[in-house]
Amino acid sequence: MLKGLIVCFAVLFAQLAVLHVIDARLYNSPQDARQTATTTVTPHKEEKDDGEEMLS
Repeated sequence: MLKGLIVCFAVLFAQLAVLHVIDARLYNSPQDARQTATTTVTPHKEEKDDGEEMLS
């Protein structure tokens, strides 16, 4: 039982080490992977049947 517990903790720490390396590579890259694209929303022009533009 003790041997199984030691193996379990060894696998756990190995997984944590691998995740730490992957995390460091992702967030220390030259381009920021967390950067989100910015978009501008332009309102649509409302049209009337007689062709007049709405005043805002």
